[in-house]
Amino acid sequence: PKEALYEASRNLIDLFIPFLHAEEEDINFEENKNRFPLPLFTFQDRLTNLKKNKKEIPLKCIFIDQSELPSRTYNCLKGSNIHTLSDLLSNSQEDLMRIEFFRIEDVKQILDTLQKYFAIDLSKNKFSF
Repeated sequence: PKEALYEASRNLIDLFIPFLHAEEEDINFEENKNRFPLPLFTFQDRLTNLKKNKKEIPLKCIFIDQSELPSRTYNCLKGSNIHTLSDLLSNSQEDLMRIEFFRIEDVKQILDTLQKYFAIDLSKNKFSF
C-alpha cells in the first residue's frame, strides 16, 4: 500500500510538470488569442521521455494490467501469479506454455505488446519460435 500510494502521488506530480514548465517559460494561456489544446500525454510519450532522460523503467512497478493484453491472456498470467513485467520477463517461453490454457498465440501477443509499448524485444533472446 505504501509503494502504491508513493507511485500514484509520483504519477500525479508528473502530470502537472508540463504546466510548471509552461509557467516558467512565461506563457499566459488565458490571454493568448491563438489558443491551442494541450496535447494528451500517452504512455508512449512518457516512455519516449524516459528514454531521452535515460531513466530506467522499474519493471517491478509496471503491472501487466497496464500492458493492454487481451483479457484471456491477462487472466492466464494472473492465475499463474504473474503480476508485473518483472514477473513476466523472469519466465521463459516454455514456462509460459506450461500455464493452463495458454497458447502460442498468447506468447506472440505478449511479445508484440512488449515491443510496442515497452520497446522490449525478446524475440531474439529467451523466446524462440
